[in-house]
Amino acid sequence: MYADDLLLISASLFDLQSMIDICCVELDKLDMKLNVKKSQLVRIGRSHNKAVHGVLHNSKLIACVNELKYLGCYILSAKSLKVSLHYMRVRFFQCFNSIYAKSHSFSEPVMQHLVNVHCKPYLLYNCRCD
Repeated sequence: MYADDLLLISASLFDLQSMIDICCVELDKLDMKLNVKKSQLVRIGRSHNKAVHGVLHNSKLIACVNELKYLGCYILSAKSLKVSLHYMRVRFFQCFNSIYAKSHSFSEPVMQHLVNVHCKPYLLYNCRCD
């Protein structure tokens, strides 16, 4: 059993370490484990460019990265919260180019429908629609 997509947000490294320890205790009660190889941390704020040392689980260091993927979005290390849309655009154009390469005999409405159904979702993933 796995606990995917767990996100911990903390104002300090000390609090983050405490949160990780608490989560690991609770995961142990559920017979689940934290995989340090798949765990990452990203720093956001004034100290975003400083190296992070000492966030551990079972004596193993949790990797500090410049960007991490969370629920399909890429969160960047920066002075403020930033999300990269690069990968979403790349997937859109890959899909579009795949359809366009085979579309020499498609009418415009058919092409629009294919783009709306197969390509647009890559751009609109995680967008709020009210």
